[in-house]
Amino acid sequence: MTNRCCVADFGVGVARLCSLAVCVVGLAGAGCNLLPTGLADEPIGAYDRPFPQHLPQEEVLDIQVIRGPETTITLTNTTARSFGPSTLWLNGRFGRPIEGFVPGETLTLDLYDFRDEFGEVFRGGGFFATKRPEQVVHAQLETLVDGESVLVGLVVVGQDE
Repeated sequence: MTNRCCVADFGVGVARLCSLAVCVVGLAGAGCNLLPTGLADEPIGAYDRPFPQHLPQEEVLDIQVIRGPETTITLTNTTARSFGPSTLWLNGRFGRPIEGFVPGETLTLDLYDFRDEFGEVFRGGGFFATKRPEQVVHAQLETLVDGESVLVGLVVVGQDE
């Protein structure tokens, strides 16, 4: 009779230990989603990469980047140049690919589509924002010129705080 009790107690102990292990593993997995990435529930995209500091800025073009009233920026290609697939960089940190940019074309882009190398999203503000929005102070277009990647500066128009 005592042998059966010991076996039963041993089985209950193992079951409790297994339950505890499952809880610890579950909490550890949930803790990974608590990292301050802003995108913990979304995979990091293919264009989440560091700003290309090694690239030279060839010139500054008269393409104005205007911050919209909410969480957008608008830019119009007022030059005679066409750009193929490129990456638009904001503040030397947040990038977003564009398919191309032809003369006369106007792009309106959501600031929340811009991400840095860690998947952090540009703080664009908006009605439900809990933190003060970041200002757009610097904009560059990473594009190909004569087969080489270069940065082209854009003009950021002043914005209200």
